[in-house]
Amino acid sequence: MTQLANSPDTNPSQTSDALLPPAAKANTNPSQTSDAPLPPAPKANTNPSQTSDAPLPPAAKPNTNPSQTSDAPLPPAPKPARRWIWLLAGTVAIAAIGGGAYWWLRPQPSAGIALSGRIEGYETNVSTQGAGRVEAVTVREGATVTKGQLLVRLDQKEIQSELAAATSQVEAAKQREAVARLQISVLESQIADARLNFQQSQGDTVGKVAEAEGLVATAQAILSQEEARVKEAEALRSQTKVDRDRFARLASLGAETQQRADLAQTAFKTAQAAVASRDAAVVAARRAIKVAQGKLTQAHTTTLNPGRQETKISGLQAQRDQARVALLGTQADVKTAQANRQLIQSRLNHLTVNSPINGVVTTRSVEPGTVVLPSRPLLRIVDLNQVYMRGFIPGGQIAQIRVGQPARVYLDNDPRHQNPLKARVAAIDAKASFTPENIYFQRDRVEQVFGVKLSIDKPGGFAKPGMPADAEILLQP
Repeated sequence: MTQLANSPDTNPSQTSDALLPPAAKANTNPSQTSDAPLPPAPKANTNPSQTSDAPLPPAAKPNTNPSQTSDAPLPPAPKPARRWIWLLAGTVAIAAIGGGAYWWLRPQPSAGIALSGRIEGYETNVSTQGAGRVEAVTVREGATVTKGQLLVRLDQKEIQSELAAATSQVEAAKQREAVARLQISVLESQIADARLNFQQSQGDTVGKVAEAEGLVATAQAILSQEEARVKEAEALRSQTKVDRDRFARLASLGAETQQRADLAQTAFKTAQAAVASRDAAVVAARRAIKVAQGKLTQAHTTTLNPGRQETKISGLQAQRDQARVALLGTQADVKTAQANRQLIQSRLNHLTVNSPINGVVTTRSVEPGTVVLPSRPLLRIVDLNQVYMRGFIPGGQIAQIRVGQPARVYLDNDPRHQNPLKARVAAIDAKASFTPENIYFQRDRVEQVFGVKLSIDKPGGFAKPGMPADAEILLQP
């Protein structure tokens, strides 16, 4: 007899796919049988040792005994969600790493006023004070120059010829000065000799007569010589007068320099002084003749007139004084010639152009063979150690800035602003203006701004004129 389907199988070898309903009572006695019909079971027991004709109720639970088997399909068992857990953990980890990186690398809050602009420099225009043809240019754009270095040289041949002529004039004037000094020395010797003769003439009548005759002859010769010199001086005065008038007229017309006219005037005055000097020499010679004739008469009377001898001495002294005046004139000629030579030397020095500063050549506007005039720019030099940044700040922020305030300048090769250049506010525009016209957006052009100049302390050659740059003006805490 078969066992009931609603009784639990206590045999380990038996299996059941469903549990009996709770109202069913299990028959645990294997010897007991039941003829009553059982409720239908949804699943059949496939154990060969056990059969069941009644189906299990729908609410029966499956038998989990591994020794039992069932042919009915079981519901799908839930799979573990480990893959979704790993994906979720990876997403959270990536988000945490990205957030940390942003927090670490995020731009730090600015403690100042930011602005942009460009680097500018103080350019020096190099020109010449002289006019002429360019003979050589020693540098080109981008060349580094030092203070005092030769940059441009003009043609010097004409000026060098003028300098040689001026040097010759100086030497000639010095020679005339030496002759005047020698003449004074001769006259002083004659005065000393006359005084000695005055002392020796006493008691020597014969000798004095002969001496007196010699003096008369000498005086007459001197007179003739001085009269000839007077005529020569008058001729020279006439020539210098003509030269003076001609150069004065040319100077008034601008065809000759005023300096040349002044030299002609000086030459005329010198000629006049020479004529006066020669006239005085003639007078002195005539007086010397009278003195000699008087001495001759004195010698014939066997007496000596000391007064006449003194007159001779006085005449010699007058000649000496005239020679001293002539010496002063020659000294003036020497100074004039030296001044003229110095002027020509200065013109020659202006034909060479040297660098006034240390820097870099940015513009070269002349080539060899070009004829240039004074004050024309030949080269342009900028000192890379004295550059600044020019930028603009909105009018609403200008009240926070003053001259001398520290700042930082950032070049384009430092986009993360890690290597700033120290700077300071050097100047602030006194008046507000609209944004420069090179700002292309209308909403930016209508804003009032102030121009600011930031002087870079140590550019080190990295900041060059024309480079764009950013800056930050530090605000005081």
